[in-house]
Amino acid sequence: MTKLLKNRYEITGTLGQGGMGSVYKVADRSARGKVLAVKELRTTNQAPNKATESIALFRTEALILSRLTHPNLPKVTDYFSFGGSHYIVMEYVQGRTLEQLLNARRGKVIDERLALSWGLQICRAMQFLSVQKPRPVVFRDLKPSNIMIDRTGRVKLIDFGIARFFKEDKQEDTYVYGTPGYAAPEQYGTGQTDVRSDIFSLGATLHHCLTGRDPSAHPLDFPDPLLLNPKLNKGTAKIIKKALDLDAQRRYQSALAMKQAIQSVLQNLETLPKGVDSVIHAVAGKPINLPWWRKTSWVSMPVMALGCNGTTGTLSSHDRWLHPKPRAFSHAATQLLFRVDAAKLRMGREYRPTITVHTDAGILRPQLSFKRPWPWLLIDSMLIAAAIAGVLMMR
Repeated sequence: MTKLLKNRYEITGTLGQGGMGSVYKVADRSARGKVLAVKELRTTNQAPNKATESIALFRTEALILSRLTHPNLPKVTDYFSFGGSHYIVMEYVQGRTLEQLLNARRGKVIDERLALSWGLQICRAMQFLSVQKPRPVVFRDLKPSNIMIDRTGRVKLIDFGIARFFKEDKQEDTYVYGTPGYAAPEQYGTGQTDVRSDIFSLGATLHHCLTGRDPSAHPLDFPDPLLLNPKLNKGTAKIIKKALDLDAQRRYQSALAMKQAIQSVLQNLETLPKGVDSVIHAVAGKPINLPWWRKTSWVSMPVMALGCNGTTGTLSSHDRWLHPKPRAFSHAATQLLFRVDAAKLRMGREYRPTITVHTDAGILRPQLSFKRPWPWLLIDSMLIAAAIAGVLMMR
């Protein structure tokens, strides 16, 4: 017999099981069979005081996620109690946890660009949580098992069971929560958690990904990542060490600051198409000046300038002199390349191509401005040289 929850959600499979409940894959009969995930909490085997605490944390998770909408957070659509158990209905994410990926690699390090792209997305989610009103949200248990990566490479933070709303007037947390190895020093009962605690946990997660060393065996002990992985970019190692500083005052003070640092390193790690040796790095809001002597130029644009930061999509242009390379991009992109056929552009004229960006967030039409300047410098140099030559001839 088919099991229904709330006379609506048809259980079609089990995604995970634990001592306190299960996570089910369900079909929503009220939404034409839409696939969702249902998280279950059972408290029948718990002591009354422990059951009360578990239910409070479960409800906090439902409350937090139901009011938040972000590409890197699962969306909660329903919450209810049924038959002595409690349920949260949320978006179904098809993919694997980072813990599963790390276990499968058995200590082999993850590609640096890939790990940083995950870190970049997590920073976006943390920044979003930190600016919530009336109170910021602190995740408090950021670790590989709570990071889901779907088939397109998008990261989702899952399990907000111990997240909380940050209160500035508190000196320390009421309860000690977190996972040894990934938890910040202040989470061991010495202070109050805030976004800097989540930054520490992200640093520990990146350290694990890029060195292959599991921090759970040695809490708060993180060797220099360059000693464990000499191939690592020095900028990446610097980011990890700063995030893992035992003193919260010396870590990144916001997720935005860490995100910008990761973006800076990723831009330097960008791989150029074969045969491309130089790229013009454009600045948002400023015209892109193309060298007048080159027939073909490569221009790199920050994704934030195009308005497609943190999304997946494709680029296209009606102008035959502008070619997006590649046409498709992922959430991890920090820069997008355009090949410009400068031979088709007239000197001194400004061009505004029609660019269309199809993303999972909608259709965008960013405005770019290209200009091929007159070679005044060369002309001036020739005039000066001619003048000097004339003076020498007169002598």
